[in-house]
Amino acid sequence: MLGSLCRFIFFHTHIAKEYSIKNYRGSLHIFMNRQHIMVKALVDTGNRLYEPFTGKPVCLVEYESLKHCLTGRDGHYYVRPIPYHSIGKEHGILWGVTADKLIFQNQRRKIKRHGCIIGIYPGKISSMGEYNAIIHPDILKSNVCGRSRI
Repeated sequence: MLGSLCRFIFFHTHIAKEYSIKNYRGSLHIFMNRQHIMVKALVDTGNRLYEPFTGKPVCLVEYESLKHCLTGRDGHYYVRPIPYHSIGKEHGILWGVTADKLIFQNQRRKIKRHGCIIGIYPGKISSMGEYNAIIHPDILKSNVCGRSRI
């Protein structure tokens, strides 16, 4: 019985955790201003950032990863301020842009959305370089930004 309990604890703490992490990581394809980039992304269930005017959830993407998509035909793009609060930053502002299309894909699912808001993060999201974007969990729900699951 002790052996069975040890196997159960090992499975629960190691294998189930690894399975769960894989479900929350994937690739994020961003289509904007006739450009396409792909970044490594993490779905952050603690992300509760919404754009205040439209009420749409906000994904965070590193500026360095996103900068190629930011210039339009005339060299400009429309940005909007997104206020936020976090630990150590009571009244912060991120700049946000609207993506033409986002596709999140991992081993379990492929989800396509149109018109989602991207917050431009000025630094590194992951110090180890494991991901370059944080996806708001509401974006994975149907009809939040635009079209549903493909």
